[in-house]
Amino acid sequence: MRRRQFLASTTIALLSAKQAAVRSLHAAEALANAAASPVGPATVEPLYWSWWGWEPPDHYRRTGGVVGAIDVDAPGFLAWYDRLHSEDLVRTMADLGINLAVTHFFKGFGLKHEYPQQQRTASLVRLAHRHGVKVLGYCQSRSLYYESFLDEQPQAEHWIQRDENGQPKTWGAAYFRWAPCIECRQFRDYMKRAITVGLKDVGLDGFQFDNDYAQPCYCPRCQQAFRDWLTQHYPSPRDRYGLATFDHVRQPPTRKPSPGTIDDPLVQDWVRYRCDSLGRYLRELTDHARSIRPDVILLNNPGHPRAFDEPYRISVWPPTTEQTMTLMFAENRNFPGLERDVLYSQIRACKEAAAVGYRIVSTTWRRGSETGLGLPQEPREVALQVAQSAAFGAVPGTNWALRSVGPGDRMQIDRDDLRATLGQYLDFVRQQQQHLAAARPVRDVAVLHSFSSLTFDASNTFRYLLGAEESLIRGGFPWEIVFGDDLSRLDGFSVLVLACHALLSDDECAAVRERVKRGAALVLIGPNGTRNENGRIRNADPWADLPAERTVRADAAWAKAGVQGTSTHMVALPKDWKRLTAAIHQAAADRFTVRLQGSDSVAIAAYELPDRRLAVHLVNYAPAPAAGLQLALGPAWSRPRQVQCLRPEAPQQALQADSKSPSSIKLPDVDVYAVVILSAPDAS
Repeated sequence: MRRRQFLASTTIALLSAKQAAVRSLHAAEALANAAASPVGPATVEPLYWSWWGWEPPDHYRRTGGVVGAIDVDAPGFLAWYDRLHSEDLVRTMADLGINLAVTHFFKGFGLKHEYPQQQRTASLVRLAHRHGVKVLGYCQSRSLYYESFLDEQPQAEHWIQRDENGQPKTWGAAYFRWAPCIECRQFRDYMKRAITVGLKDVGLDGFQFDNDYAQPCYCPRCQQAFRDWLTQHYPSPRDRYGLATFDHVRQPPTRKPSPGTIDDPLVQDWVRYRCDSLGRYLRELTDHARSIRPDVILLNNPGHPRAFDEPYRISVWPPTTEQTMTLMFAENRNFPGLERDVLYSQIRACKEAAAVGYRIVSTTWRRGSETGLGLPQEPREVALQVAQSAAFGAVPGTNWALRSVGPGDRMQIDRDDLRATLGQYLDFVRQQQQHLAAARPVRDVAVLHSFSSLTFDASNTFRYLLGAEESLIRGGFPWEIVFGDDLSRLDGFSVLVLACHALLSDDECAAVRERVKRGAALVLIGPNGTRNENGRIRNADPWADLPAERTVRADAAWAKAGVQGTSTHMVALPKDWKRLTAAIHQAAADRFTVRLQGSDSVAIAAYELPDRRLAVHLVNYAPAPAAGLQLALGPAWSRPRQVQCLRPEAPQQALQADSKSPSSIKLPDVDVYAVVILSAPDAS
């Protein structure tokens, strides 16, 4: 038997756990619409991904400079691009374990203009399939290169978003890239045509939709769509607005910077409408793709998670905009590591994904590079990227391996040390994967995410929520996220955490109260539920009559974190974070499953297996090995029958519970990644 005999990888479980129904943000009608169109089955095959060149040469030429960490002016640029399509490279990556490639398909120049490069993609698809690699085609969702696109679609100028002054909106400062309006029927139909071409003509296994968020648009289509949405949701406008009709209501102006609090009812509903509009647009595209190929893999990049104001600024709220997706790119600068006592990770993105039913693909950029698009340079960085993804349910793989490093066609994967580390860690992750298809995250701690508090009261919620979650990460707890859109997920958790969620709906309050009455403990950090989802003050404390022994009120200051950055989440630990973690541990009482002790730089993920085993993943974010670690076990797992520790760099090792303290297990040093497998105690 090989030394890497077992890995408790939970990625299959998270991928196959698509929710049967996704609760609407705001109205019963939206719930009915969501339930009427099935999300479709997620792929059950374990996936290991690689970036494979998202851009066609015309994009590189038109843009110039350094594009996506590729120097398009380098002498070997075209040689590198040719090598991307070679069978030798496909074979190299397949031998490393990569089975999902994300490559170029539609960038926005027009299907006719991009046809020659799409044929190269089709050839790559045939090569990849020969070696067991699926291929997703990059599909730009937010820019049309009008200089070529108008040749194919002369009327496309009418498809474009408009700003408040009626001028066309562009993709950032790129004046030649027009931003299409998602309410435009012609644009939607064109995107569906692109999907058809990709699946039927090119042979793609799916798509990577890029930049599929939606900034505010003030075109006549969106103006009327907003009025229609208001009329649908408020048949009696006077009750909420004091108006007889919405016929003359206009979309509110966009504020920059985004407001930290939103009290204006029209702005509140404008944000709700835009999130709902984006969700309906994405569902139309994904339904079309699944009508052609039910097993299609759909990966999107909505620019999340980054800033606190995403619902307001780009219409993104995961339960609404991600519910139809298989995978989501988490593209940001949360490159994993520990720097000046700040732990950078994609853990929160993974927790959100598990709560909604998709998986993330981490394509984070390394901090400190001149262009801001830095990639791993050391083997440890490669190992940490793979370990984090495997431990927390993301898709392991590489966004760096095939980037050009020159001269000629050289790529980062040509570095022996980086290639060896990638192969070693992917091999470790693959071992015994089939045993974990039904793994489920332990339900010790649930943290509530409410749309109303995180959108309309963000300046008073965001830093406390991140501070509470950072305390859980650094405090060695396994924990999960529950969105207010799907309150059924609260069932089974031992501890519920509400972190300064002043705005909560009656349904959210009722669901939390019901779970506490059925035995869960509630940790209230600061004010929670003092107002309803629209900000109206409640007359009574919704938690006043809950059992005192299961209701812990924690000072908001215990979770107040220093939060900096947007694309990078720099979350400094709250000063009194240990008081908060002590309160959470006390609230769990004897119902907790497991907790890591001995380090605040090692994060934990724990999963129950159907054969009465517990898989505990440990990821060390610090640059040096972690020593002195212990697992504290709850009563249900005290005196385990067997404990095995697996690490990529060491043989499998049997561990023993402490004879004096059978609820404590001392662990060997963890370099980057370890998995501890515990067999349940014998029934007595």
